[in-house]
Amino acid sequence: MKPLLHISSLLVLATLSAAAATEENIHETRAAKPGGTIVVDVEFGSIDLAPGDNDKVVIDAHRKIEASSKEKEEEYLAAAPITITTEGDRVIVRAIRKHDSLGTQFWNLLGHNRTEGRYIIRVPANFNADLDTSGGDISASGLSGSIKVDTSGGDLTFDRIHGEIHADTSGGDIKTTACDAKINLDTSGGRIEVTEGRGSLHADTSGGSVTVMNFAGDAKVESSGGKLRLANIGGKLHAETSGGAISAILSSPVAGDVSLETSAGAITVVTPPNAGLTIDAETGAGSVRSDLPMTNVHSDDDSLKGTINGGGKKLLLRSGAGAIEIVSAEKETVQQ
Repeated sequence: MKPLLHISSLLVLATLSAAAATEENIHETRAAKPGGTIVVDVEFGSIDLAPGDNDKVVIDAHRKIEASSKEKEEEYLAAAPITITTEGDRVIVRAIRKHDSLGTQFWNLLGHNRTEGRYIIRVPANFNADLDTSGGDISASGLSGSIKVDTSGGDLTFDRIHGEIHADTSGGDIKTTACDAKINLDTSGGRIEVTEGRGSLHADTSGGSVTVMNFAGDAKVESSGGKLRLANIGGKLHAETSGGAISAILSSPVAGDVSLETSAGAITVVTPPNAGLTIDAETGAGSVRSDLPMTNVHSDDDSLKGTINGGGKKLLLRSGAGAIEIVSAEKETVQQ
C-alpha cells in the first residue's frame, strides 16, 4: 500500500504543477468624501492603504488561484466574488465564501489550492478604515482617521497615522512609526516595534520582543516570552515580560512613574543623573545595585529601596531571577 500512496501523491503534485493559475484583476473607483470609512473583508490577500485623491476611493484588486484544474480555480473564485458597494459614507470591499461543501473543505485542508491576493486602495487623506484579511499583510500610511485591522496570518505596518489604531494579528509582527492618538497592538506570535509618535500605547505579544523608542505618552507593554527595549517614554510606563530581559532609558526629565517586571531576566535602567526618583527594586535571584548616590537606603543582597536626588517619580523594579542595575546616563555616555 505504501508504494501506491507514494505514486498517488506524485500524480497529484504533477497535476498541480501542470495546471495554469487563474488570475483576476479589478480596478474600480467610488465617489467619497473626507471622514468616510473604507471596509475591507477578504478571505486572503495583502492590503495596502494610503492617501489618494480627496474625492474618491480607488480599488485595485488582484487574485491568483492555482488548483488541479481550471474548473476548480474558477469555482474557487466564483464562490467568493469580489464585491464593491457603497453604503452611506462607507465603501465596502468583500470577498468571503459563505458556505463550503465537505469536498471543498477537504480539498483546502490538504492544501491543494494555492492562493495569492493583493488589494491596493487609495482614499481621501482624512478617512477611517476597518480592514480584515484571513491571510496576508496589512499596511496603512499617511491617514488621519481611526484604523481597525485584523489578520490571521501576516505582518501589520503603520506609518504616520493620526487617529486611533486597533491592530490584531494571530501570526505576525507589528510596526508603527510616528503615529498619534490611542494605539492598541496585539500579536499572538510576533515582535512589536514602536518608533516615535504620541498619545497612549498598549502593546501586547504572546511570543516576541517589544521595542518602544521615543514615544510621547503613557505606555503599557506586555510580552509572554520576549525581551523588552524601551527608551524615552514621555509618560507613565508599565512593562512586564514572562521570559526576557528588560532595558530602559528614562526620558529627561522623567515624565511619569515607571514599573518594570520580568519573571526571568535582568533589568537595566539608564536614568538622567539629575532625575529625582524613589526606588523600589527587588529580585528573587541576583544582585541589585545603583551607580547613583542614594539616601534613605534600605538594602540587602537582593533588594534596594531609597531615593535619588531627593526622590520623585516612582521606579519599581521586579525580577524573579536576574540582576537589577540602575545606571547614570552620564556614565553610559562616557563609556560609549
